[in-house]
Amino acid sequence: MMTSKFARVGTLFTALFTLACDTPSVTRPDYAYDPTQLSRGLLYRWASGTTVRVWVVSDGSTALDLGVATRSAMSRWNAVPQFGEFRLMAATSIDAADIVVYDRVSSMPVQSGSCTFDARGATGYTYFCPSSATPRRAERLPLAAGGTGAVTVVIRVDRGRVDSQRSYNAIVAHEFGHALGIGAHSDSAADLMFSLPTVESPSPRDAATLQYVLGQIPGAIL
Repeated sequence: MMTSKFARVGTLFTALFTLACDTPSVTRPDYAYDPTQLSRGLLYRWASGTTVRVWVVSDGSTALDLGVATRSAMSRWNAVPQFGEFRLMAATSIDAADIVVYDRVSSMPVQSGSCTFDARGATGYTYFCPSSATPRRAERLPLAAGGTGAVTVVIRVDRGRVDSQRSYNAIVAHEFGHALGIGAHSDSAADLMFSLPTVESPSPRDAATLQYVLGQIPGAIL
């Protein structure tokens, strides 16, 4: 396995593995920036047609609201033009979630599976763990509290490193970009996927890069 860390804001734990069998339905334009630059050439995404269910771990904060930031991120990424490859939707419970979002003030809500979870020093950290099954897919991570629920992607953010709801929204939306398949940081501060994001919405360059990913046969299925 190999570990690939996104500098400062976004971090992804993944591994390099063989091509998965998920054929794209539509040819897409070229990316605005290489979506695999931080994942060592690995292109990953959700299987086409997936409804990706998201659960937010409530921590009682009234200053910077993680639920507000997450709902904003979901709405903005859902608005990126696509052909039904994914749809972000609120989960009815953590047991039904594919993505779990939590702040550093809360305990890790899932078990880390067979990979090492290391979010030290990160304002935002997006994590998934590859399985050894064929076709290659991310492991389903059991809930820390036990039970039958399991998730695929964990997003951890740290409100202690930001100073406004707007900045918090930007960090959470940036991490969702990683969770949807952008294994990269843009070199333009006008893009949401810039390493230290200041905008809350995907730019046209971010949208083009995700559209490119959605139009490719992935090396990994989330």
